[in-house]
This record gives sequence, C-alpha cells and structure tokens, in this order.
Amino acid sequence: MNVSDENLAELFEQYKDEVRETIGTLDNELVAIEQDPTSSETIFSLFRHMHSLKGSSKMFNVDNIANIAHRLEDLMSLIDKNNSILPKYPKIIDLLFKGNDIFRDIIAKLEDDITYTTMTVDHVAFVGEIQNQIDKINRRDTQLVDSARKLVEDLEALLPAMEEMEIEHLKKDIQELNNGLALVTLEEEGANQIRFNYNGADLTDDVRAMEELLKKFNDGKATPEDGQAFLDAANRLYNSLADVATEDAMSLIAELGDGLSLFSERKLEMDQMMVEFFAAMLKELKEKFHVEVEAPAAKVSGPAKSQAKAQEPQVKTIRVDEAKIDLFLESVGKLITKSEILNHLQFSFRQAGIDTGLLRDFSTVSRTISTDIVNLQRSIMEVRQVEMNNILKKFPRLVRDISHKIGKEAEMIITGERVPIDKSLLDDVEQAMVHIVRNAVDHGLEGPEERVAAGKPRRGTVNIAVTPEEASIFIEVSDDGRGLDLEKIKAKAIERGVLTEDQSQTISDKDAAMLIFNSGLSTKDQATDLSGRGVGMDVVMTNLKKWNGEVLIDNRPSHGLSVGLRLPVTNTLLTKEAIMLRVGTSTFCLPLEFVNEIVTVPADSVHHHKEGAVFRHRDMVISVIDLKGLLGLSDVDAAFYAQGKGGAGQNLGEFSLGEGDFVADMDEGDGLKGGVKNNNIFIILRGKVDSRQSIMADEILGQQKIVIKEFELETFRRLPYFNGLTLLGDGRVVLILDSEKLLES
Repeated sequence: MNVSDENLAELFEQYKDEVRETIGTLDNELVAIEQDPTSSETIFSLFRHMHSLKGSSKMFNVDNIANIAHRLEDLMSLIDKNNSILPKYPKIIDLLFKGNDIFRDIIAKLEDDITYTTMTVDHVAFVGEIQNQIDKINRRDTQLVDSARKLVEDLEALLPAMEEMEIEHLKKDIQELNNGLALVTLEEEGANQIRFNYNGADLTDDVRAMEELLKKFNDGKATPEDGQAFLDAANRLYNSLADVATEDAMSLIAELGDGLSLFSERKLEMDQMMVEFFAAMLKELKEKFHVEVEAPAAKVSGPAKSQAKAQEPQVKTIRVDEAKIDLFLESVGKLITKSEILNHLQFSFRQAGIDTGLLRDFSTVSRTISTDIVNLQRSIMEVRQVEMNNILKKFPRLVRDISHKIGKEAEMIITGERVPIDKSLLDDVEQAMVHIVRNAVDHGLEGPEERVAAGKPRRGTVNIAVTPEEASIFIEVSDDGRGLDLEKIKAKAIERGVLTEDQSQTISDKDAAMLIFNSGLSTKDQATDLSGRGVGMDVVMTNLKKWNGEVLIDNRPSHGLSVGLRLPVTNTLLTKEAIMLRVGTSTFCLPLEFVNEIVTVPADSVHHHKEGAVFRHRDMVISVIDLKGLLGLSDVDAAFYAQGKGGAGQNLGEFSLGEGDFVADMDEGDGLKGGVKNNNIFIILRGKVDSRQSIMADEILGQQKIVIKEFELETFRRLPYFNGLTLLGDGRVVLILDSEKLLES
C-alpha cells in the first residue's frame, strides 16, 4: 500500500494517531511492568500492542516499525509463556523502552518525510539486540539452570527423611549449587543484585571494583592509576578473606596472597598474563562465596498498582477537523448574541405597552430559545474537550527516565485523569507540568540513602491530582521530598537583583516561595540538561498568565512541596455572566466571576490620601482603583478623587454575589443609578486571596450573558486593562474589563 496515494492520506493520518496513542500506552505499561515484572496482565497487554503495531504498520508499508514490532512481539511471546523471565533478565525492560523511543522517533520523522519507512542501520542493529536477547532466553544453559533449580527443590523436599550426617553434606552441596545458579542467572543481567559474603564479611564492593578494572585492562583502556586501584581492592579482599577463612578455602586465599606479593615486590605491570591470573583467581574465589541476591525494588503501592492494571473504558470516537468545531462555535456565539437581542426587544415591547398576553408568549419563546442555545453551546464545548489523561499518561515515563538518569528512586501516582479540559490548553498545560514534575524529581526528592537516613521510604513519590471546579480545573503536583530552601532562594534573588537585603528580611515565606517563578533564578549551582538555568518555572508562570490561570505554592520544609495550577476549563468562545457598568460616559462589562461584592458607601466613610482613596468594609480596608484615571477618561471625577466629595448614588445598602443573579429582580434597563446625595457605588474585585481593592461605578446598568471575543487588531491588543469585547443585544460593542490587570495596577 502506497501511503503517498491521496486517497489514503486520511487513513495514514489515522494510523499515525493510533501509533502515537499506542506509544503513550506502552510507556505507562513499561513503567508498571518495571515495578511488577511478573504481572501476567501487563505482559500480555504489551504482547498484544506489539502485535497490533506490527499488523497496522505492515498495512501501510511502514517496514521499520513493522519489523521492530515483530521482533519485540516474539520477545514478549516468550515472556508471556513464562512470566519469571523478566526478573531474571531486567535489561529486557530497558530494551522495550528503547524500542518504544524508536517508534516515537519514526512517527515524528514521518511527519516531515513520508518515505521514512525503511530500516536504517540503527534499526537493524536494534533488531540484532532483540534477537540476542531471544537467543539468550532460549539458550540451552538457561534451560539447564531451570532444570537444576527443579532438582534443588526436589532434594530439599527429601531432607526431612534423611540421616543427620547425610543432611549436612547434602545441604552444603545444595548451597554451592544455589550459589552457582545465582551467578549464572544474574552475573550478566543483574550484577548489581548480587552480594558476595563469606563467613560474615561483605566482599561485594571489592569484588565489583576488581571486575570493573579487569575489564578495563582487557579492553586496553586502563590508566596507571587503575593499576594501583586494582592492587588496593585486591589487597582489601585478601585481608578480609584471611580474617574469616575456613580450612577449605585457605589454600586458595594463600595463592591470592602469593600473587599479590609477587606483583607488588617485583613491580610487575598488569599485562595479559597477570590479568588472566587474577581473573582466574577471582572466579575460583567467587565460587566459594555465599552469594546473596538483593531484594528487588519495592513494588508500586496499592493505589498506583491497581491504577496501572485498571482497564481503560472503550470509547467510540470520530475524528472531526478542529477548524470545523471552531466555526460551529462561532455560529453558536452569534446565536447567543441574537438571544440577547430578543431580551432587548422584550424590554422595548414592555416600554411600548404591547399587549401583556402577547408579551408573555414572546417572553416564553425567548427564554426557551435562550436555554436551547446555552445547551447547544455546552454540548459543542464538550466536543472540544479532552480528558487530562491525554497529557498525564506521559508523566510516569518522564519520572522513570529522570530518576534513573540521576540515580534516584521515584514513582508517580495520578488521580483525576478523566477530568476534561479544552484541547487548546493542552500544550501549554503539559509544558508547564513537565517543568514542575522535572523539578520535583531533580530538586525536590532526595537520593535513596538520604531519604532512608531521614526516616522516609527509599522510593520517593510524585503525585498529580486533578480536581474539577465550577468554571476551572485545579492541578496539584506534589512530592514528599525536601521542600524549598527559602534562605537559599532569597540569597539567589538578592544575587540576581530581584530582592534587596532589606526586603529579604521582611518578605513572607509565601512570597519568598513564589520567587522561584522569576526568570533566571535557580538554586542549583551548576546547570544540567534537566534544570539549573532558572527558566522552567518562569515558563510555568508565563503559560498560566496566558490563560488567566493562577499558581499556588504550599512549601513543607523537609516534607515536600505542592504546586497548584488553577486554569479555566476552556478558553474558546467564552460565554459568561457579566455586569454592565457605567463609568463617566462610557459603558463596560465586568465578568461576574471577578466580582466579589457590590456595596454603596457614604461619602464621609471614604478616606482620601495622595495615593488614592480607601474605605472600611467588613473590618477590611478596601482601596479604590482610580479607573477613570487609568483609562484616561475625559470626565474624571475630580471632586471625588481630589476633594473627597462623593458622586451621586442611590443608597441600596450592600449585598454579596452568590451563585444566583444579583440583579435578577431588577427590571430590564434599571440599574443602581446616581441621584441620591453622599453615596458611592463600589465593586469589590475578587482577588487571588482576599480581595482588598475595588473600582467605583457611576451606575450599574444590569446583568446579562456575554460572548467574549478576542481582539483581532494588534492596536486593541495593546490596551492594558481589557481582555476582549462583546456585542450587546442593542448592537453596541462594549469593552470587557480585565480584573487581574486592574488589581496589578
């Protein structure tokens, strides 16, 4: 099948999407199988995915993926038949990860070169690695080892029925056989799992040092310093053995001592003959050691394990061009605007005195249309949304790779992966989370030995929890590491000129923690390819501000760090409830979600100073943002801002904004109008913590549903205190105030 055929182009795009999805699933399953290498369910799933990759790739003549998947399928077939293979050959998992990375690389290159479907030299070499592993599993000596283990089990079952003297001899023979089996099975594939002990003496470090140095001598890569290092390790091994040796090993240890004396006294070089002598000695000595195998890495915790095994529900999907969905959404936005025109007409009809029965029927139809449009919009917005799992499924692999690279042990636990989010936000959210997770593993989690010394589990944990909220989602990334060193952060901030010495003495812990989001500020002394350049957390803040998001930090020194991200569920064709307000002669919209409370305040309760005005409300001092001054409106209320004389306003008391409409009982067109002496209307803005700022309105015109449209012209995008515009039911275009920018002012 020729993928360049135009008729097959769409099918080929679907094939690539399916391969990408499979690659993401394989990453998670490989992380799971590394933690539980005997899981029959995961092993079979890996086998099934390789089989599917092979079949679909052959259909489109993508030979490189097909051939590699075919050999990996053969390997997984062997493992599926015997789930004890992976614990014996742990390097197989690294081989499978490497294969998945090759699949990912091929798919990426197919985007630019549709002919990248043939085997390269590297691909052929990788297939050779797979075949070598298959041959190793199928080797006759492996089968003999399995048979020998079965014999040992049978002999041990006979021990209770034997004479005491026979039992001692047989136990000794079984122990030596077990030692040999451990070496045959693990020496090549899992050398780091073997520990060499002899009569209570741990010889592991010296044995491994001698083996590594002998290999360097054999490869011709040894330095003069390596010769001395080998001699030191061999002498330590000899002294340790001489202290605890039993009679059966004395002659062998004496031979080692003679060899070392000869080597030292005559100042011999480590030529091939000496290398072979010491290699033979080490091999014989190892046969006398009591070989122990270290316990495998702790398996994944209960919740994570069950999650790894959980079957993903099968969802039938169809692929729709994103541009078509956006076009449909734009049409829905126009319908919403038309429904607001109906509301405007309804008010006009009432003012004109049209028959009440006719007006009631018109109102019923108008409400029905409005409700149906809102439901239609909600449905199409759900089409645009995807589950958070689309990005979260990549993070277990990320944590695994980083922790392996820097010598740490870490696992990831994810909850809330089914929470929906708008597809347009995915890339920025993923980019931000990558930096946070990477920092959690690299900066936050301690090394295994440090964690044990601190009384923590050897394996660190990174948690991602996604929680849906009313109009947003909250993503929390937490770890159980060391937390932030605030003193070091403040010192780096002073060094970078972000903070002064005086400020560092008075800054709160919360504000000090937020300093990590400053560009170029890193607590690492030396940059690596993982972190240390001070740009990662700056990217997080930039991406969050782009979507009007929020960052929260909870620092727990010595116990970990939590970074929370609050984001809107969607950023496409936002429809919101908003209040309409008049400031001077201008009308603006302010989304209701940014309004905490609307109050009227007597003029004599407003206090003025050089920097502005403030008033007391609910035991809080609320500052007044000079909105007219900020926006450069022509009719600045000089009397209020300069002399403290209140503008006209109606004393309606005070009321809080809850879930419902705060002007629901108003007649259309009514508002909180000026006209009553010595009172001002203030809108208290909803801040990120506890709001302390407000803006003054000359009149509240009402509340209505608005469709937020982004500015298309660059000139409008430069407006500092607006984030879009909307079209009212009477045809007017009104600017939408940006609450966050006003608060920052």
